[in-house]
Amino acid sequence: MKTIVKVFFILMMCSANAFAQRGGREGVARIHAAKMAFLSDKLHLTPAQYSNFAPVYNEYEQEIKATRQLYLGKYKNNRNNDPDNAASLKYIDDNLDYQQAVIDLKRKYNDHFLRTISPQQLAALYKAEREFRQLLEKKLNGQPRTGGRFR
Repeated sequence: MKTIVKVFFILMMCSANAFAQRGGREGVARIHAAKMAFLSDKLHLTPAQYSNFAPVYNEYEQEIKATRQLYLGKYKNNRNNDPDNAASLKYIDDNLDYQQAVIDLKRKYNDHFLRTISPQQLAALYKAEREFRQLLEKKLNGQPRTGGRFR
């Protein structure tokens, strides 16, 4: 089972870059599938655990994404402007609010995750997310970019 997951992950990572650069939904779906395979492998999820974990994790990811988009949407058009002190202070406060919202979501979903995975697996989840993000960034930074949204 682990070998199949690893082979699947490697194939997904190799093809994910090309699709992610196009900015298409297919690329995002492939990256998500690779991430789920990576997490499943790192957490040593059984098939039963995975079937219960995946929907909760997908919901968690959607809430995190919505929170990030809400925050980034406020500053999307102001990235290159030289803000004044008041705007800078507002940005700092909003950034802290965003970080707090993410922490609140993690606390909320901890209870949901613990219904399907062990505390050790939950601790490994956050580490595995960071590892996947670093692996993906390394892969994407090693390839020439073609204007895709993925950062």
